[in-house]
Formats: sequence, structure tokens, C-alpha cells
Amino acid sequence: MDNTKKRSNLLVEQMVRNDDIFCSLLYDEGNSTLRVVDFRGGNFQQKQDYLKRIQAAEGFRKIFTLIERDDMQGWQRCGYLREGAIPGYYRRSDAYIMGWLADEDWRADEVEEESEERKELLNNIKELAVTYEEMKGTGFRAENITQEEVPELVSQELERRTTKTKTTKKSKPPLEMPTSDEPLFMQFSRGVEYYYFGVQNKRTRQSNLLSCEYQDCFGNAKIDLYFDSLKNKTDVALARFGLVSFVDWLAEIGTVAIFALVDADNLEMNAIYASAGFKNTGWLNQQVSKGKKAVDQILWTTKLVV
Repeated sequence: MDNTKKRSNLLVEQMVRNDDIFCSLLYDEGNSTLRVVDFRGGNFQQKQDYLKRIQAAEGFRKIFTLIERDDMQGWQRCGYLREGAIPGYYRRSDAYIMGWLADEDWRADEVEEESEERKELLNNIKELAVTYEEMKGTGFRAENITQEEVPELVSQELERRTTKTKTTKKSKPPLEMPTSDEPLFMQFSRGVEYYYFGVQNKRTRQSNLLSCEYQDCFGNAKIDLYFDSLKNKTDVALARFGLVSFVDWLAEIGTVAIFALVDADNLEMNAIYASAGFKNTGWLNQQVSKGKKAVDQILWTTKLVV
């Protein structure tokens, strides 16, 4: 019997409130990060000293926070790096992502944001996106589905892929099947609703699945794609059609800002967002863990309502 604990896609939240600090701490144990949702301005160094004590006790790799413009300099003085911006995140104002790495050799003022390697990657994404824009999304259908319908769609697609490649070594699913009471992807924000969108090739029955967590109070949505390993043109066309359709659907329900975080080493997925009209507005350093390695993520955003 396998007693291995299944990795949860839910963050662990802890509220901190005293005379000096009022914030919510969102723990992502799997990726070893801590997100701070700050409810009160004030002495930023005092907050960072408190967060450093938590980091020393818990061993998190990274602490980050989303803030409005007025608080940006306060966090910068405490050693945080501005890693990106999400236009319209707070409906009427933008959110700025500030990050701090728990590494004695890391300093925010020494990060080379315009490195040649980063420029080359972003240029490759831009060039590939132009090719993707020319692909025709014919013979596809996309629709909003319930959370209860998610396991069946994923199971059918995994079975289709296994059957198609039965002569080769069976590959593992890209993600674990979530339980019925958990989101499909790792939680990012607090106080969210989850929406799911299925897309299918009507001829071959190939499917993919998109998910978003939606903050109704602000009208923002974070999008993810389940099968994000895009091997051929059909994979790309189906994923792009689903993304564009999902964005249209989210616009209809009043969404203001949509964003996505894509692993920097996934060229095809980054190009999908670029080809769908998303803008690159950030680069998050060592944001997620892959095995023993920490991977950067690229931030893609689009604002739907002015």
C-alpha cells in the first residue's frame, strides 16, 4: 500500500494581526514559496524582519507579494525586486509583483533583468507566436464545464494518448488527478472561484482543459492549461483555440484582467499566450520547483476593460 502523501493544490493560509502587522500569509509548501497579502501600510522593514524570521524557521526559498504602486518603494528598500505588473488586477489599479529570494548570494539590485539570454528567449517566443497566429482553429469546439466534469475529460484524454502511443513506453500524466474538492492547479490567490473550460477536436476527439481562478471582488482571473506539453501543430492549434475561447467567455462575465504564469523553459506555451494577444509584463525568478531545481516563470497579461 502506497502511503505517500498526495501533494495538495491548496495553499495554507495564516492570518497575522497585531499592532504593527496585518496580513495574510499564503504558504505553498510544494514550491517552497510564501505569498504575503498585505492589508495595511506602514513600517515595511518591520514586516520584512518578521517574514525573515518565518523564512528562517520554515526554510522557504522565496517570499513574494502583490501590491499597488504606492507601496512599491517601501518593499524595494527592504530588498525586494519588482518582478512584474498585472494591469487592472485590482480592477481600477495595477498590481506589482515584488519578490525576495532567501539566498545570501542574491541581491535585488544585482539581478540582470536585460540579460542576453533572456532577450534571446523572448525574441524566440515572439517569432514562434507569429507562426501560431496563422494557424486555423477549424473543427474545434470549446465550452465551459463544471468541476465534476473535469476528471472524465482528463481521463478520456489520457486514455486516448496512451492508446495512441501504446507501442512506446507509457508516459505519466503531466499532473496528478485532483480531488473533487481541490482546484486543478496550484492555488495563487485567496477568496477565489474556479472555472473550467474544455476544448476538443471534433474529428479526432483530442481534448485539452483550461482552468482559471477568479477573484470576483477585483474581476481578475489566472489561467492555466492542463496538457501543456505541445508536441505538434494540432496540440498548439487546439490549445490556442481553447485559450482564445476562454478569454472571450471570461470577458462576457465581466473579467477585467487575465494573467498566466508559464515556466520559462516551455517555449511553446509562452508562444501560445503571445499569439493570443497577451503581453509579457514580468519575469518571476525561481518561482516554482521542478524536482531539485527552481524554475523561472514568465508573466503574461491582458486587460479587457479600460
